[in-house]
Amino acid sequence: MSNLGIIGCGWIVEKAYLPLIAQMDDVNISAVFDIDYHKAHEFQDKYRVPNVFDNIDCFLSSPLDAVIVATPNNTHTYYSNMALNAGKHVLCEKPVAFSKNDIESTIAIERNNKKLFFPAFVNRFRKDVRKFSELVALIGEIKEMEVSWIRKSGIPRPGTWITNKAAAGGGVLIDIGTHVIDIGLHFLLDKRIQAVKFAQGTSEQAEQNGAQWNINNDETQQQKFDVETWAKGEILFVNGSILRFNVDWSSDVNEDITSIKAIGDNGQVIIHTLFGFSNHFTRENIELLYEGIHGEYKKVLYPMHNTFALDAFNDMIRFFLDATNRKTTGILRPSDSMYVVDAIEQLYTSISLEQVGL
Repeated sequence: MSNLGIIGCGWIVEKAYLPLIAQMDDVNISAVFDIDYHKAHEFQDKYRVPNVFDNIDCFLSSPLDAVIVATPNNTHTYYSNMALNAGKHVLCEKPVAFSKNDIESTIAIERNNKKLFFPAFVNRFRKDVRKFSELVALIGEIKEMEVSWIRKSGIPRPGTWITNKAAAGGGVLIDIGTHVIDIGLHFLLDKRIQAVKFAQGTSEQAEQNGAQWNINNDETQQQKFDVETWAKGEILFVNGSILRFNVDWSSDVNEDITSIKAIGDNGQVIIHTLFGFSNHFTRENIELLYEGIHGEYKKVLYPMHNTFALDAFNDMIRFFLDATNRKTTGILRPSDSMYVVDAIEQLYTSISLEQVGL
């Protein structure tokens, strides 16, 4: 039986983590921590959590085997490092850090304390993405990846910490961009970055285009909205491979869509799906297409109205708990977080350097 603690009692914990963990027979949700003690108390009553804390030291002193970090982005490194140093395994929501130096420090702490640290790259655990991976294995070494996630009206809680640069670290790139860039990097052999190209901007009606599925009426909306709502660019790697990306929280499109394309020596694989939680889509099917260079062709369809998002969270949590008990499949590694953090940091830095004329 694993004793699990939750750091942060926000939207994603309430909608995904706690309901799923509560159904697992071999896990006790032993404690929750939030600086808002009243919010933590609500979770205690709903999920029968025995211990609630608003002091992180007291929380980490309790008998926990592992913790999930799901707090505002700018606190992820702080809480992850504290938990690892306290002898707890850690599953951290994205982005796990704002800089390569920070994530390297976290991984060093993980190794020194002989604990596990995993980024919550939940989309790796989706059934359609796993099938995509099987098809990609048929096309040889990957030379190009193209990833996009476009929403019609899907800005998470405008005016809260999520759209405040100091707290979130950025906008759409560090939010949903993290997920698709991780998938893209996953299939590239050489992840050493040679150069990046990046463009970003903010839609005029950004503050009115909040995602209906991501509303939290208890959260005050008084923070400065100063992040990008769209971003696109390219990442060129040392071996000549390339990753192109396009992400948008609030685009002039008819429906939301997530698309991933892998081009290899022996063909290409394309998936049109939808990551995360959304309410702007009309497609009936998720579509995977495999095309070999010798004319081979395969199409795989899944119903678009599916439970892949929550199933993926369930499988990710299960993977994390199994890994802490030395049972793991290797679908996710701590170093995976470093590659994504490095890529996003370099992309944001390229804009900063451009703005000062360097």
